[in-house]
Amino acid sequence: MLKKLLFKLLHGAGYYFRYTSVLHHPGKQVMAPSVVQQFNEEERAFLEQSAESFNYSIDYSLGYRTKAQYLVHLRNVTFLGNSGAVVQEGKLVVESVFDVSRLAKSPAFKTPALLLPKYKSGLYTSVLHLPWAENNNYHWFFDCLPRLYFLLNTVQESIKIIMRSDLPLYQLDTIKFILADYPQAELVFIGKHEKWQLEEFILPSFMANPQSGFLPQPVGQWLQEKIWRGYKVQAGVPKKRIYVSRANARTRRVLNEQELLPILAKYNVEVVRAEELTYQQQVQLFFDAEVVVAPHGAGLTNLLFSERCKVLELHPANLIKTHYFLLCKGFGFEYSAVVGTAGDRLEDYTVDVREVEAWLSRL
Repeated sequence: MLKKLLFKLLHGAGYYFRYTSVLHHPGKQVMAPSVVQQFNEEERAFLEQSAESFNYSIDYSLGYRTKAQYLVHLRNVTFLGNSGAVVQEGKLVVESVFDVSRLAKSPAFKTPALLLPKYKSGLYTSVLHLPWAENNNYHWFFDCLPRLYFLLNTVQESIKIIMRSDLPLYQLDTIKFILADYPQAELVFIGKHEKWQLEEFILPSFMANPQSGFLPQPVGQWLQEKIWRGYKVQAGVPKKRIYVSRANARTRRVLNEQELLPILAKYNVEVVRAEELTYQQQVQLFFDAEVVVAPHGAGLTNLLFSERCKVLELHPANLIKTHYFLLCKGFGFEYSAVVGTAGDRLEDYTVDVREVEAWLSRL
């Protein structure tokens, strides 16, 4: 009795420390099986180098297994406005916040919060994923929006999609672009201090793996086409070569970027700073790009909007991340990497400009 009272008090304060899984739930509907992507010798060497830089915490060199995709039909759940997590019978559903590692860092799991209950009837879903996608375009386009693909193309009855009203403009715009073709779906907004008691909820699975921007080709093309059309991307302009600078960022800067600039100019590569552009301009820029050179960073998420390009990504030796290599693998883009010195405490590093020039000379 005392234990139940304690749980009730903790849940009333928005604190949940128990969790459950729905992987074997009877309401689970598998939409696509897991598939293994294979790599050639050069790709495996890069992946092994990446894994070694993280002490082999993630090693895709023997193949990349995509997640099986599913929808789970749940009844009588609570949806938390401060995180996007789903609670069933007093336990957080792990798959609603990606996995156990993210669950441990989620405000739904570790931060008490006063959340006022509201009762809602009807069918609901959500792709809200906080704090990860709060204002991060990578997590928005790879953790959130792809989850709508199977749901919107399968569920025909009226369904409400729960999001937060304080979404950044590019997030609000892009989800509206997608929903424009699905009249059965409607956006509804939850406050960050609310929790909704829902009679019916469909939980869509996350599609990408950690450190991976890989999307199955039909899903990637679906996202591209909706967002190209929504932002009214103009085709037929001359293709560009671009370098995405992180000079104004706080981390992962190329310390000898000034040495790179004359080399880039020699091969007609234009220097751009994504933070100075509207999101529509970023989408158009990457649509127009035939060559993209850039240090690893969220700006490379915009490769999702490229029609066809060749990519050279710069990495510090101690943090070789695979997100955009796997994005390129999914879209069939040519990908290469230059690995520089080990990053300092801010992950800043230098690169060998001769390697960059050698790659540009082969274009």
